[in-house]
Amino acid sequence: MGSNTLFGWRFLLTALLVSLSAFSGADDATEELAQRLASLDSLDADILQNVYADGLLLESSEGKVALARPNLRWQIDTPFPQIILLTERQLQIYDADLAQLTVRELTSGGSEIPANLLIRPQHLLDGDYTVTAVYADGQRIYQLAPTGSSALFQMLEIRFAAAVLESIVILDWQSQQTQILFDNVVTGQPPAAATFQLVVPEGTDVIRG
Repeated sequence: MGSNTLFGWRFLLTALLVSLSAFSGADDATEELAQRLASLDSLDADILQNVYADGLLLESSEGKVALARPNLRWQIDTPFPQIILLTERQLQIYDADLAQLTVRELTSGGSEIPANLLIRPQHLLDGDYTVTAVYADGQRIYQLAPTGSSALFQMLEIRFAAAVLESIVILDWQSQQTQILFDNVVTGQPPAAATFQLVVPEGTDVIRG
C-alpha cells in the first residue's frame, strides 16, 4: 500500500539500460515529445504497475487509467484498491481499505508531478526537463531528467511504439523504479465525465494538505 500511495504523488512514473543510438538534440526531442503527448487528448487503457528496488520486484499491481484533459484517473484494482484523481487544480487519493481520502490543492498547477505531463505536455517547453530521444527495438524512447532541485524523481522514461503509448518508468531518489505498462490502449474516445468525479462512502476520513 505504501508504494501505491507514494506513486500517486509521483505517478506516473527508467527501464533497464538498453543499447541506444541516433540521439536527437535536446530541444528537438523536447518539442517532439510535447507534440506526441499533446496528441493524446484522451486515453483509456489497462495498466500493469511494477515497483523494483535493486533489481528485485517489490510489488505488482493492475488497474486502469483514463485521461480526458485536464483530468486524469489512475485506478489500481489489485492487490490494494486505490483511486488517484488528478484535475486541473486538485489531486485526490482514495484508499478504500483505509477508508481514507487525501486531498491536495495544486496551487502551482502541479508541475512537479510526472502525471502532469500527460495533462499539460506544453510544460515540457518551460525548461524544467532535459529531454533526449532515441530509437531502440522499434520504439521511440524519451528520457527526461529534471533541471530543478525540487523534482520528485531522478529520471522519467516514456516509450512509444508507433503512436501508441507503451510504457512510463520512473526512477526516484531512493533508486526505486516504478514501471507502468499500458495495454488495450484506446485514444480519441473521451471517457464519460463521471469517470472523473470521485464519490467516496460516508464516514471516509478526509485528509487535506
